[in-house]
Amino acid sequence: MTELVEEETKTLEIVYDQQLVDDIVYKGLAKQEASGDLALYKEYHEKRDAIYEMEEESRPRKFRELDSDFFNRLGCDVYIKEIFDEYPDIKEKIESVHVRRATTRQNEGSNVVDEGRKVIIRLYPEIFIEGINEIRRVIRHELMHVSDMMNKEFNYNVNEEFSPSPMEERIMRDRYRLFWDISVDGRLVNKGLETTATREERKREFDSFFSKIPEGSRDLVFTKMWEAEEPMAHDRMVELSKDTNKVLALAAGDRSSEELIEDTKELGPLPGTTCTLCGFPSFDWVEEAAKDEETAKVISEDFPDWKPQDGVCSRCAEYYKIKAGKW
Repeated sequence: MTELVEEETKTLEIVYDQQLVDDIVYKGLAKQEASGDLALYKEYHEKRDAIYEMEEESRPRKFRELDSDFFNRLGCDVYIKEIFDEYPDIKEKIESVHVRRATTRQNEGSNVVDEGRKVIIRLYPEIFIEGINEIRRVIRHELMHVSDMMNKEFNYNVNEEFSPSPMEERIMRDRYRLFWDISVDGRLVNKGLETTATREERKREFDSFFSKIPEGSRDLVFTKMWEAEEPMAHDRMVELSKDTNKVLALAAGDRSSEELIEDTKELGPLPGTTCTLCGFPSFDWVEEAAKDEETAKVISEDFPDWKPQDGVCSRCAEYYKIKAGKW
């Protein structure tokens, strides 16, 4: 007689931060009350009032149990489970998901810890209240980030240091975030799935970051990033976030990247490009120093091949202003 052995099904553990649960329940019930649906709202507050009649040491546990129960009854416990089904590559590798409270929409994000066994997702409570479509878009976007992190070819480094300068570190990280978001949302939209931003919204964000790159070149670079079927590797995005000339080079077709860079110099140096005087990348160019005849003359004495359109970074501007007697 052959024995039938049931295949063991792995259950994904999803742990919600209690403060996140409390916020969602409070705001979700308030929304129901405002719409005139009072049944669940009244039941919750009756049960909550009854807890105050219990012994004081048991109250915190009872409040947590109550909020968890109503979190489930509001239907908020199903969203993450549903979206994880779209990512079997993640689901089969991890053991648990910890969902934490983000203080703002800008602080939403995700990470992989414990050698790939645990995923942490930070979500803003209001997205649960906005409805199923919004929460799906956000979670899908975050899980695509997680999928990239768990891809060995992506080579993610959570401890990446971009620059010793706090200002440059912030700028480079913002650029890195934008490149990754374009890659994530582009792949999702191209598969017919909804995500946190449309092509037009990401393009406006890209234009604001790289406004000094000519429009035609910006369009080409963005299109390459948006339409790529595979994620851009972590190291490559770090490289691009540090050097705008390398971003511009992505637009090179029949023309060389050197030609594109030379044409763009007419608009002034791009943020993140290298200063021809000191050899360091700069996000802070001082236009008036390059245009000032006396300062420009002193610079030309040290650098005969230098031209005003090459620009002067803030460090060199300070030095040559002093040397020209302009400080």
